[in-house]
Amino acid sequence: MTNPAHIAETAVLLLAAYLLGCVLGYAARRILHAGRGTRQVAAAPLPEPYRPRSTAARLAASVDDEPPARPPIPSARPVTLSAPRGGRADNLKQIKGIGPKIEASLYAMGIFHIDQIAGWSKADMAWVEAQLTFKGRIRRENWVEQAADLCKLKASA
Repeated sequence: MTNPAHIAETAVLLLAAYLLGCVLGYAARRILHAGRGTRQVAAAPLPEPYRPRSTAARLAASVDDEPPARPPIPSARPVTLSAPRGGRADNLKQIKGIGPKIEASLYAMGIFHIDQIAGWSKADMAWVEAQLTFKGRIRRENWVEQAADLCKLKASA
């Protein structure tokens, strides 16, 4: 059977031995290495170590600093309004693919109503896509067809 007092005494002795070893080791290091760092030796600077450049760094170095040229924006602009008709804009988020940010961008361009989107031609779609920088998104998500369907529902209601 183990005596708890014996275990506590052993733990205290081990802790004391550890702390004494730490103090003696620190003192020995200070004494043995006291002379280091005090000598003034003029040495030549060390050469830069060779570091292979990453693929990204090589590509960045090979590219000119000029940003890539943006494709020209088509000139056919859809019919826009300076303000919404009746002082109230339609909820363009009813069209799948138009979120709050795109809706705000369309409002800023002067597109406030679903019937405006329903009347877009291919040139109008290209102009809006160039403004929004979403190439092909209007055709892919069928904004014009969705807007036409919403206009039909609105007219029949």
